[in-house]
Amino acid sequence: MKSIIDEPVKKSFIERVNRISNSDKPQWGKMNAHEMVVHCSDQLKMSMGIIESEYIGKPVIGSLLKWLVLAGMPIPKGKVETVKELKQGVGGTKPVEFEKDKTTLIELINSFNKIYPLNGMVKHPAFGNMNYNQWAKLDYIHLNYHLTQFNR
Repeated sequence: MKSIIDEPVKKSFIERVNRISNSDKPQWGKMNAHEMVVHCSDQLKMSMGIIESEYIGKPVIGSLLKWLVLAGMPIPKGKVETVKELKQGVGGTKPVEFEKDKTTLIELINSFNKIYPLNGMVKHPAFGNMNYNQWAKLDYIHLNYHLTQFNR
């Protein structure tokens, strides 16, 4: 499975983020392009332990779902509700300036390798504690999902 720590993947994500336009329309879901950019930044911050999340999962179900998602189970388009820490209008970062927010997302993509190892295990709100490689895979899945949502 691909992950955000793979240099070719990281380079591809950066190229895809650079192609996003504020006027891009989603193929599914409620977020506009700018909201998606800051949402993805928030999720990366969560994966690195910069944003903490409340654990709302159930240990057995969370472990099973974590295994299925990290093994490559497709995420249903527009069917998964995000957690409050990442949700626009609730706990997520408010979009401010599109190009600056894109730069922040790119910086976070580049920072994962440097920042995550300092934090050890980082809690996911549904999956519980996750290690470096698990988060790197989930970050790939999440970014790819949302960039694909906007045809990028």
